[in-house]
Amino acid sequence: MRTGIVSALVVALAATVTIPVQAHTSLFYAGANGKLNGKFVCLVESDYGNAPVKDLESTDLRCRSKKSPLPTDSVKKCPVPAGETLTVQWQHIHNSVTIPVMSASHVGPCTFYMAPLESAGDGPVWIKIYEKGWDKDKKKWCNNEIIDNDGKFDVTIPKNIPDGDYLIRTEMIALHQANKVGGAQLYPNCVVITVTGGTGSTFPSGSEIPGIYQPKDPGILYDRGDDPTTYKIPGPNVFEANGSSSNTTSSTSAKVTTTKQITTPNDKSSTPSNEESKQPSGASACVKRRNLRYRRSRRSERNVV
Repeated sequence: MRTGIVSALVVALAATVTIPVQAHTSLFYAGANGKLNGKFVCLVESDYGNAPVKDLESTDLRCRSKKSPLPTDSVKKCPVPAGETLTVQWQHIHNSVTIPVMSASHVGPCTFYMAPLESAGDGPVWIKIYEKGWDKDKKKWCNNEIIDNDGKFDVTIPKNIPDGDYLIRTEMIALHQANKVGGAQLYPNCVVITVTGGTGSTFPSGSEIPGIYQPKDPGILYDRGDDPTTYKIPGPNVFEANGSSSNTTSSTSAKVTTTKQITTPNDKSSTPSNEESKQPSGASACVKRRNLRYRRSRRSERNVV
């Protein structure tokens, strides 16, 4: 009788507690210009622990929070001047020793989005301010660059935006199981900041979240065995910050828009014409051979959780 009661209590407790999952990650710290604040300061509370979001149609994709509206009223705002850097740090679990950030097998891109705080992330308010996939020079994915830097990463806040309070959406996308629909693992977290010194008068129109990714987008449905230099980072174009594309690094070419309206993946204007999409048969055969070699060399790593 007593054993049955204890078992029932254990099951009930497990259903209500988010237990950290091996190899996964979450954001723990944020600050400005390399100086981090205390644990969870300026961060929107997450309901996932270090587990990923996999439902691309869920509002949880905004900040890994199940609450609506987002619980931001009591969150401290980190001051970050326009044109300067937001510094963040991910960890597997707080002060983890065995896996400091996340498993190195979780290769993939990192992205940063921005939205006015008053919007609570609802509506076409998100602009992408940074993205990075495979670095051809370092021969490394953005996720692995973050892992190798003890979970720390800097991103520049655009200069040409109005002063005010903003949500910064950080994201790591893990592709180790993305060769099947629903296999990509997304790790978004949000930071609340106050921007001063901006030169813009109005904040640009952006994209809705959910809505930035579709299950079969090339950067979401992806075989990590393929040549990483062909990888296309998913989502809208990067907002042009202060007339330059310095905030953008992707595996192929920078995707920068000079208009106020961010192009979404479903925008017909972003779809290449038949003429543009044609590729000489020799080049196509070369890409296929490279992909086959990569697929064989990385196949054994796909089953890592």
